[in-house]
Amino acid sequence: MEETIWSGMGIILFVVAIIWLIVTLSRKINKALKKSAEILNFQTDIPRNILRKKKIFGELDGYKCEVEVYTRSHGRSSTTYVSFYAYFPNSLDMGIKINWKGEIDGDDEHLTDLFVQRNDRIVEEAQKTLRKLRISDTVVNSRKILFIKYYKPDEIVKTMKDVVSLAKSLK
Repeated sequence: MEETIWSGMGIILFVVAIIWLIVTLSRKINKALKKSAEILNFQTDIPRNILRKKKIFGELDGYKCEVEVYTRSHGRSSTTYVSFYAYFPNSLDMGIKINWKGEIDGDDEHLTDLFVQRNDRIVEEAQKTLRKLRISDTVVNSRKILFIKYYKPDEIVKTMKDVVSLAKSLK
């Protein structure tokens, strides 16, 4: 009987510790996003509900930009991501799609080959720092698992600027 009580109390303490950790980390990312928004002169959309998507957005060097923090469920587990978007001022109109795996697809073989010739080295170099890179005619997107380094505003700002820099270099 006494073992059951101690076991039950241990489970309750474990659950409370997990909830406390989630709330604490949510507050930290909110603080980092707000500070990043100040630095970048972006607007914030950070709901009070810790399970909702958090977003900052604005314009940087003529590119509409967004940073989103969201959680995806995978059956019994879930993963929280931070995703950086830089939208081209005008579409590339090449039918280009580079997916998360780095595979290139396009609507027109000639235009796809032309894009690859012009940008292959640039994209390969960017993939070393901007993991899970996705590029289309309208957007450059880098998605990363939310690690502790993204609780620092400087890292969020740096990554957003790197995504915009890549978008500016594509031809």
